[in-house]
Order: sequence, then C-alpha cells, then structure tokens
Amino acid sequence: MHIVRPNVRRSDRSGRAVAAGLLVLATACRGSDRPKDLGGDSIAAVRPANAPSAYVTEIPAWPADTTTSAADREAALPARLRAKVPSCGTATPIVTGDSIGPLYPGEPLANLFGACSKPLQLWRWDGGKYVPAIALQLGDAILLLEASGVIPDAVVTRITALEGARTAEGIGPGSPLADARRAYGAPTWRRDQCAVGAAFESRPGMVLHIAIPETAGGAWTCQDIRRFAAGLDFSRFPKGSTVGSIAAELDAGP
Repeated sequence: MHIVRPNVRRSDRSGRAVAAGLLVLATACRGSDRPKDLGGDSIAAVRPANAPSAYVTEIPAWPADTTTSAADREAALPARLRAKVPSCGTATPIVTGDSIGPLYPGEPLANLFGACSKPLQLWRWDGGKYVPAIALQLGDAILLLEASGVIPDAVVTRITALEGARTAEGIGPGSPLADARRAYGAPTWRRDQCAVGAAFESRPGMVLHIAIPETAGGAWTCQDIRRFAAGLDFSRFPKGSTVGSIAAELDAGP
C-alpha cells in the first residue's frame, strides 16, 4: 500500500509552498517502450485540485557501477542509456523556470517514484563528483532529473530537457541563441569547468546550456569556451552554436 502525502513544492528561491495537486502525477511508468496510448498511466495526466500524489516509503537502489550507468555531458545521454529511457506519458511538457510539465525542482523522490515507479536510474558527473539522476520520457521530451540524494525524502534539484521540450516562447534544444536573446533579454553567464550556460532575470530558475560546434581542427579548449560567455548577448559564440539543453533548477537565479 502506498502512503499518500501532499505533493508540495519546496523551493527556498521562491519562498512559496504550492498546494497539493497543482502539478500532479498519475500512476506508474510502464516499460521501456513508448506506448501509443497510456491513458491514465501517465504522469502527464492532471488530477483534480487538492488531490495528493502517491508517496512511496521505499525507492529502488541506484546502480552501483558508475562506469556503465553514468552521463557526463549536459546535452546528451550515452547511446546505451538513451535506449533504456522509459516513457512515462504521451504529452510533451512545457518548460518554465518552476517546472517542466508536471515535474518540478524541489519535488521529493517519493512522489516521483509514486507516480512513475520505473524511471531509468543513473549517475551524472557534476563538479568533480557523481550525483544521482533519473531519465524518463514525456511525449517527445527526454528529461534528466538530478537529485539531492537517494532516499525517498531527497528532492529533485534540477530537471534538464535534453530534447523535445520547449518553453512557451518556442525555445528549446536546438534553438538559435539569437532567438533566446530576443525572447528573454540579456543573459547572466554560468561558467563551469568546460561548459557555459545562460540564466535570465526575466525567467528565474531557467538555465540554457549552450552547444558549441567543434572547430575544423578539433574541439575548443575549456578556456576558449569560458571566454565565449561575455557581454550582453551571444555574439562571441562561434557560428552554429545553439541551445544544447534547457533546465529548471532549484534555487537558481541570475
């Protein structure tokens, strides 16, 4: 039997607790093949207001072997993992700073697994360490969720649309950077060791990760990539650079 608890957002950035059922999930995710019609077995299904999400007291253990169960790039999953991503709904979600469809930063893993019992569990290399992650498919969107831990009360810290999902303004993986500048204004840069992203004052919580094409002579250096992220627009990036992925992050801000 599943214990039921309210499905409440927990975000220090917004300081709000949203009542249960505003972004709700339905029952279990089934199998790795995307079905033509999941009906009620879809986390994209919306319950009536004030309906809580299922809360499970136990969740499956994460894989012990990080060498075969890890993703180390923001904008892609290794082919061996991409082939295992299960479908958890037929509706392609909309990306906002607060959520991607029915999923949101701050959501307890117990609620997520209560709605989709068999997502793909993996690890992601981030800042010199592996963090627990989950991959699933909603409609045409492939989503990678990172978590604060591996227990039921750990929460989702970031949801990244690797492909398929877009904002209400039509910005998503593959979009030209100039379109993002027109839609959201000047970027605030996020520089990682060998990658860059952009946040925007007009869309708190949303971060674009930038895909840069390789040079004719090979890949750019990490120093080159960090130097591209300068100024009030994307004009320093090489021609052909695009939005690689788009994320909603817990407590993110410019």
